[in-house]
Amino acid sequence: MTTIQSPGRSPAPVDHRGLDVLNLDECLLRIASRPMGRVAFQDKGEVIVLPVNHVIDESTIAFRTRWDSSLAAAVNHESVTFQVDHYDPLQHTGWSVLVRGAADTVSDPAVCARFEELLDVPWEGHPEETFWTAIRLQEVSGRELASSRSECGCC
Repeated sequence: MTTIQSPGRSPAPVDHRGLDVLNLDECLLRIASRPMGRVAFQDKGEVIVLPVNHVIDESTIAFRTRWDSSLAAAVNHESVTFQVDHYDPLQHTGWSVLVRGAADTVSDPAVCARFEELLDVPWEGHPEETFWTAIRLQEVSGRELASSRSECGCC
């Protein structure tokens, strides 16, 4: 990995394709800046990728779903992936953050209440018909086109 110096910025590591490598704090800011991401997991031998509206609280990404939904199959998986991105086709700028972790049902009422406070507009029904799933972050990586850093709206 090499670093480059841009005007007004500290050196940023770049990957083999010349994309800036985001540090953990930058990745978490970008996750928080977008209301929708994607959860990927394996179910019955198939890879499933589904959109979710999510919240992030410290090192946990959480989303609410129904027990009868396709997303319910993501619960109690030791390996799920969460991805969020932004792309501006006019400016040819963008970024992507990828998270790997384990997904579990949240049963603590205080934690569920905290997630409810953080969620802008839920996609899934009433709280009594749904449950929270938390992804514990194990690996986080992010990349962006250099010129998009100040345009993402999150930093």
